Amino acid sequence: MMKNETLLQTVMQGAGKPQSGICTVAFSGGADSTALLLCLYQLRDALQIDLRAVHVHHGIRGAEADRDAAFCADFCAKYGIPFQCVYVDVPAFAAEKKLSPETAARLLRYEALQNAAPEGEIATAHHAGDHAETVLFHLLRGSGMKGLRGILPRSGRIIRPLLTAEKQAILAFLQENKQTFVEDSTNFTAESSRNRIRSDIMPLLLRENPAAIRHITQTAELLAEDEAYLTAQAEKAYRMCLDLQSGGLSGIGSYPRPIRMRVYRLALERKLSVHIDPAFEQLRAIDDAVCSGSGTVNLSAGVYARADRGILYMQEDAVPEQKPVYMQIGENRCASGRICRAVLHEGDAVSQNLHTADTKATLDFDKIIGRPYFRPRRPDDRITLPARGFSTLLKKCVQAAVPVPERQTLCTLYDDLGCIWCERVGIAARVKPDLNSRRILTLSVSAAEIQTTKKE
Repeated sequence: MMKNETLLQTVMQGAGKPQSGICTVAFSGGADSTALLLCLYQLRDALQIDLRAVHVHHGIRGAEADRDAAFCADFCAKYGIPFQCVYVDVPAFAAEKKLSPETAARLLRYEALQNAAPEGEIATAHHAGDHAETVLFHLLRGSGMKGLRGILPRSGRIIRPLLTAEKQAILAFLQENKQTFVEDSTNFTAESSRNRIRSDIMPLLLRENPAAIRHITQTAELLAEDEAYLTAQAEKAYRMCLDLQSGGLSGIGSYPRPIRMRVYRLALERKLSVHIDPAFEQLRAIDDAVCSGSGTVNLSAGVYARADRGILYMQEDAVPEQKPVYMQIGENRCASGRICRAVLHEGDAVSQNLHTADTKATLDFDKIIGRPYFRPRRPDDRITLPARGFSTLLKKCVQAAVPVPERQTLCTLYDDLGCIWCERVGIAARVKPDLNSRRILTLSVSAAEIQTTKKE
């Protein structure tokens, strides 16, 4: 007989409930993820899910991390749940990308989960306490309504079935099922701001009002509904105001301020080649310029918003057009400064290459139009990937596939008709190899950048 019906009902009634099909649990071995995996195991027939689990070993905490991985493997073996353990090197990645250990771990963890579970949904064990802590974290940072939504129950393939469950219910479920779990010692350190919110601030709030977590998460849910509505209205306003010829936004000043502020964010995201996360003061300055009819706001080095006679433009300083770096067979230095090796396979090697090569970097050489060349990406570059029947902004493909710190150094290859390959994204459908291909081009990029000597 299944125990603790309350937690099971929470999952069945929640917005993060798994849909039928493959469901992979991000399994750390801690109380929350252990409860989630056990709960979904008990509900697997009712939910009609193919349950799996992935444990990410971060390369930190030494023997403690090895213990966690072993616990997860033993748990899944006991219940017959397919299990993967993926190893990543957080310290090395953090040092290379100049990131905090927490940020590096999060980026690598989600990338590892996506790669290990390419199909279906990925369930994480965020609960109501995590939700409330995230709201407070964003409140202290001065975030707007988008940040104050906290954690969403669904985000792409990521689902959070326990998001409305409080910690007491999770621990009670484990106790009633006589299920053990492991503890991560880093959760109790004061090095992370989130840990300080959890250990110092939340207990004070709960002492003041035992229902604090429930009230905070309820408020976040209401804000999420409001934000979704306002964002939809901003999308409509953006389309109505966009001048396709000039790229500016005309008439945006006539909309209510909450819509205008969201339109500014949309414009920054879609009109620039670099990522800008504007502060509230910068958005307010843009709004002042729009409402007054003219003005310029510096957003970052070489990036600014300019209002001219009521029309808003998001602009970057003009960069001298770089001459194309024409591709040659062998080693090429891309515009990003990295090495791309181009290998041409002919004759008998073609058939074997078609079956074994990474198709994201394998092209039919004879389908290339003109002389291929490397150059930096532009905001309006588009590509039609083989799995799609329509073209997509290359910028959006990169945002979906590549972490922010790695985007600026990607190699991209073009021919006379446009982009035919982007590192980490893939090839254009029109150069995809097939059984009639006679010459196959494969591309591979070195991890290290070329060191250049600056002229004095």
